[in-house]
Amino acid sequence: MTKVLHLSHHYGCLKDHQYVCDKLGLDLTNKLSIWNDIIKRDVYRITKEIADSTWKEHKDYFNSFDFIITSDTAPLSRIFLENIDEFKGQLIVWVCNRFNYEMHDDVGYHNLMNESVGKDNVKIIPYTKFESMWAEAYKVNFTEDVIRPIGVSIDKPLSESEDLNLIGFGGDYGDELKGGDVLVSRYHNDTLWQDSVKMMEHFKLSADPCKYRGYKGLVELAKKYEAYFILPEQYSKFAAFELMNIGLPVILPSEEFLLELSSAKNHSTGNNYWFGSGLFKDTTNVCEWYNEYYDQFALYIDDFEEIPETFKVVKEHKKKIRGIMKKCAKEHQSKTLDQWRKIYNV
Repeated sequence: MTKVLHLSHHYGCLKDHQYVCDKLGLDLTNKLSIWNDIIKRDVYRITKEIADSTWKEHKDYFNSFDFIITSDTAPLSRIFLENIDEFKGQLIVWVCNRFNYEMHDDVGYHNLMNESVGKDNVKIIPYTKFESMWAEAYKVNFTEDVIRPIGVSIDKPLSESEDLNLIGFGGDYGDELKGGDVLVSRYHNDTLWQDSVKMMEHFKLSADPCKYRGYKGLVELAKKYEAYFILPEQYSKFAAFELMNIGLPVILPSEEFLLELSSAKNHSTGNNYWFGSGLFKDTTNVCEWYNEYYDQFALYIDDFEEIPETFKVVKEHKKKIRGIMKKCAKEHQSKTLDQWRKIYNV
């Protein structure tokens, strides 16, 4: 059986790829930095010295795998790229959250990434189109196709020693929510830029902030609500694909409205709208909340005043909307598994 090691700072990346490896019949080992096992917690800046010392300490262990994949963040790949001549396996760099996160001023790292593109035992794969656009701005050109999150998870620990309390899943984490009309994103724009829960209540809709314990928690939580609302703050979110797979209708700003909001300051809260790496007229369309799937089922608004009527559309056409989401999810899963199947040659 093909052996795969996955290193990441991001629990969601590990869970998403765990599903892929399970479907493809791969023997997967996960290492989350929060466990301080091989990779250290909160060490995002991977210097050449850190890369070389990590490689030296774990070289034999690394070379016991057929494939090693790194995800959020990409600089973890430096451990292997700096020592690629000694690495016996295949390296996959799944670029999630900018290839040079915390590494903008490291010229050596940028040169290393550029030199590594196209090598026989290295595949640098962006998880959304914007990652390639961002890299091009630094004169690094990815050649692999985008492979997006599959948006499904299996109810299985990442490792035998997994401790969910360590990743913030301890205590009452959404269990107390009774349900209602709208489940609202818990991120900056829906909590700090404005209070979107209060806005829903202003429109006579019951709403709660979305908090859940992993994919399984979102599946259970989605059963209690009619729709999900978000003011996007990233070009890609695992939640975008998870919601599609689960079939919870999504209400959100249109591309034009989002672009307008992204430069707005909320005078009530005094906070600016936040969007990771900035949002621009020529990049809005690559945000995954507006991809070819969401174009078929998302409920886009051009003004907050449209929310009550949009919610009525959700209620009246819920079965149809969820049917489209199910079709899109099936298509996306099939395509994504085929992409990974080719990468792993299985």
